[in-house]
Amino acid sequence: MLAHKGRVKLSRSPFIPFSSSFVSSPKNFSSSAHALRNFSLYRYQKSQSCSLVSIKVCRPSQRYLCSFGYSSKASEVGTNSVFQASCLQHPFKNWQEERKDRLTASTFGGAIGFWPGRRVQLWLEKLGAVEPFTNNFATCWSNIKVKDALDRYEIITGNNVSITKFHHYDKKNPHDSWLGCSPDGVVYGAVYGLPSSGALLIKCPFFHGDKQRSYPWSRVPLYCMPQAQGVMEILDREWMDLYCWTLNGSSLFRLYRDRNYWELMKEALSDFWWKHVQPAKDLCSRCPVKDPRFEMKTLKPAPRHDLCGNIVYFSKCLVDNSELIIREVHGKLKSEGSWCSSN
Repeated sequence: MLAHKGRVKLSRSPFIPFSSSFVSSPKNFSSSAHALRNFSLYRYQKSQSCSLVSIKVCRPSQRYLCSFGYSSKASEVGTNSVFQASCLQHPFKNWQEERKDRLTASTFGGAIGFWPGRRVQLWLEKLGAVEPFTNNFATCWSNIKVKDALDRYEIITGNNVSITKFHHYDKKNPHDSWLGCSPDGVVYGAVYGLPSSGALLIKCPFFHGDKQRSYPWSRVPLYCMPQAQGVMEILDREWMDLYCWTLNGSSLFRLYRDRNYWELMKEALSDFWWKHVQPAKDLCSRCPVKDPRFEMKTLKPAPRHDLCGNIVYFSKCLVDNSELIIREVHGKLKSEGSWCSSN
């Protein structure tokens, strides 16, 4: 077990915007999003069961830290407890226990090395040396808007969506149960006029709270591809609808499963899990470890896996081949697929 007194105190801060355009526009959030009411003292207007909570936010020394959700001052301002409020949680997903001892699709990009510092942070989380990431401004925004996005998706496409449980990747091989995912739903629609079922992944980007920048994607971000391909593999689905919802409109992409991509990515994920996480967990179970970063240097993963560059390039190729089915802005709908309705 890890020594309690010696726990590494790495914590996360929310996505904290500091641009002048954001600060001068207090209407950037909608009221239904429990807006931040002023910008020297951030406030969450919680729903029925929640009271009004004020949070003092400290600015980190380097602005780029905010874009990755890290700050050494996060524990000082006590924002984490607010982010755990029930009204700021995902309405359908409550899989923390099942996620704890697994790599989930949403962390695949981090385990490969898509973001600076995230690979080591994820390693520490899986060892129990730091608290696992839960929420920040961006994820809270997504949590409270996902229901609106799901409703809009069903209206636009006419597809039926079934909310599904947390899935383990153990159908083909029980030894792969360390992989899992929690999609936003299973879609029952049609491909080339034939009945089919695929996966649904909903994204509600935060854009640092700036409504003027809050427009739907016209292209799938590269960092979404590891999660998307992981979900399709674990659910054993051949296609996915990736739906991006914003205050100013939405866009829908059709992605297809690529088994070669998965084989390449799984190699990197397996190395992270079996060469770094599991050996370190075994060592921690035998003797107290105060600081894994220094006491287990040989097991600490590098910032990026050797295959990260190849996976990024492969991701770009899949993004280029993805289909933009719909993009609507301010209620004006442009449909690129004959299977969609324009309600």
